[in-house]
Amino acid sequence: MTQTEAMALLVMTQGLFYKRREAALSRAGSALAVVSEPAACAAELGAQGVAALRRTVERAPELLHALTQAGISLLSRGEAGYPPQLLGTHRPPHLLFCLGQPDLSDRFPFAVVGTRRASAYGLRQTRALAQELAASGVCVVSGLAVGIDAQAHRGALDARGRTVAVLGGALDRFYPEENRPLMEEILARGGSVVTEYPPGTPPGRYTFLERNRIIAGMSLGVLVTEGGERSGAQRTVREALEEGREIFALPGNVDCATARLPNSLIAEGAHLITRGADVLRALVIEPAPPRRMEPAAQRQPEQTAPKGRGGSHARAAEAATAEEAGVETTAQRTVPQGLDAGGRAVWTALQTGEQDFDALCEGTGIDAQELGALLTMMEMEGWLESRPGLRYALTAQDE
Repeated sequence: MTQTEAMALLVMTQGLFYKRREAALSRAGSALAVVSEPAACAAELGAQGVAALRRTVERAPELLHALTQAGISLLSRGEAGYPPQLLGTHRPPHLLFCLGQPDLSDRFPFAVVGTRRASAYGLRQTRALAQELAASGVCVVSGLAVGIDAQAHRGALDARGRTVAVLGGALDRFYPEENRPLMEEILARGGSVVTEYPPGTPPGRYTFLERNRIIAGMSLGVLVTEGGERSGAQRTVREALEEGREIFALPGNVDCATARLPNSLIAEGAHLITRGADVLRALVIEPAPPRRMEPAAQRQPEQTAPKGRGGSHARAAEAATAEEAGVETTAQRTVPQGLDAGGRAVWTALQTGEQDFDALCEGTGIDAQELGALLTMMEMEGWLESRPGLRYALTAQDE
């Protein structure tokens, strides 16, 4: 039996809660030692705990096989794949049960949370912000609830980025059922769905509140887009503050009840944000620059635009190729010398006018996450500006 399997048995033992498990682990030194000799930790586990653990160990082959059959990965505290930020919190879960991508050691995890009863404004802005963040290489973390959480996950998927959903119940007791298709899409697109609760654990008020500490703990910061003054999002903020995380908030209409929490957070010193770049600047996050690969501008024309079709994408690719070769182009504005091949491809594409993210991705042939990082850096350097709806345009030309 491995240490991870032993930890799973410890966590799956009914009635053996966190405090007792932690005490036993501290005494024995490892989960395998606790499971091998439960009686040696009788003072920490209690008589009932020792008996319950023995019953679980007797069923070990059955329980572990069921996890394998369900496709559930096990992430034991401190082992590879466990969220590094979560490990340093005051009460990190002993084990995470995971569906999908089992490696949760994302470089830039960031939480986006809010109310289930969101306004159209809140839903729209949440999705746009999450899309921008995910396109820049940020892993969007949320709780897969209806409302704001769902839009955060959808925004990340829109950008073909990574997202992690933290559940307030067991993986086999999924809730809410209406978001099951979203969960399946997250898994199909390389995301992760995780929980600290073993199979059979029903969701409840306490489990959802506990879930919030994981969302906050595994993230570099927390963004609240909408929420009431007494909501789960407020609990997530409190957990984040206790762990020294940065708090961000989207300003809202003062007449809207769901804007009270973010507006009050801003008044108390939270970062006011209106776009994803605000988060990146505040956290001093610079997503990894685009990988050095064959520039889109140097690829064959048919890879940039279908043969026989013109339009802005084809013209952008041709202009970028000409610039690469040092040939004078007929573009209205000269491509800056400080840009690399990818930046030049973006610049020439935008010379025809404002474009949205998907059009730029298609026109330049640059991978979505790489393009997001490139656009962020170009914006920070003053080459271009972002506009509502994840649209981009060149900055105004100096007179």
